[in-house]
Amino acid sequence: MSGGEAFALEKVSKRYGDLSALSEVSFTVREGEAVGYLGPNGSGKTTTLKLLSGLTRPTEGSLRLGGIDPAKDRARALASVGVLVETPGVLPYVRGRDLLEHIAEVKGLPLHERGAAVVRAAKRLDVVEPLDRPLGALSTGLLRRLLLAGSLIGDPRVLVLDEPTLGLDPAARSDLRRVLRELRQEGRTIFLSTHLLEDVEEVCHRVLFLRAGRLVGEAPVEAEAEDGATVRPRTLRVRTSSASPVAGLRALLPPEVELEETREGREFLLKFKGDEAGQSRIVRALVTGGVPVSRAEAVGSDLGTLYLQKVGREDAA
Repeated sequence: MSGGEAFALEKVSKRYGDLSALSEVSFTVREGEAVGYLGPNGSGKTTTLKLLSGLTRPTEGSLRLGGIDPAKDRARALASVGVLVETPGVLPYVRGRDLLEHIAEVKGLPLHERGAAVVRAAKRLDVVEPLDRPLGALSTGLLRRLLLAGSLIGDPRVLVLDEPTLGLDPAARSDLRRVLRELRQEGRTIFLSTHLLEDVEEVCHRVLFLRAGRLVGEAPVEAEAEDGATVRPRTLRVRTSSASPVAGLRALLPPEVELEETREGREFLLKFKGDEAGQSRIVRALVTGGVPVSRAEAVGSDLGTLYLQKVGREDAA
């Protein structure tokens, strides 16, 4: 991270009539930083993203994008911002290629560069084939990936993403997180609004918590870069169908994995730093080594506990 300011909100409030959607929200996101934005439905996340994407203006307070106030110079402030909103309005008969070329036009790309820019973005999200199909014929997940490709048109340095993994199956979600990690490694700024803690844990440097329109806390995401991936402390509870000697398990595990016996030699806690793929490799090593694993489950993350402390249960919000 270079440390310069990518964007900032200062005591921003937004009201719709008598409804207060945001109340005096202030925070700064640095260049190259990936920040998660967590909160229950109705907490004001989408309103914040609409402000950042220029779709609405604050009732009170101010915001800066690259040091520019979009209320004074919207086009210049948004020139280096790519946006994905949760529920974009798209015409079902429009082809994906036409939509992305329109985005390229809005971004100010010269006519002779638009076609190549569309293909580049589509390749990155693996949606080249759907470019020539009507949007209404695409699955939810495929449409989501194509819209995310649209946010990359023009090579923006700041990405404002609302629920980017919405509608994706687990494999596609994992692939998309990999793409987001790659974008972060390239030095792009990512502001990620999502309901999925896993998205934040795998992609972000820190997280902001929002409740009832107010910022109620922030925290670093315990993560570090390792070979281009994000890793974090994890705890895996493994249960075996028969007693397994601790020494035998240790021989099958990498030396950096901590092992703790919890119940009569049949249940163990494995503590390590890694991603989802690393977790799978550990379980596979045990099974391949002859350990009779009957159950393996991740123990709740610190981020999940902190989320409940800061914003509570969604049905109580």
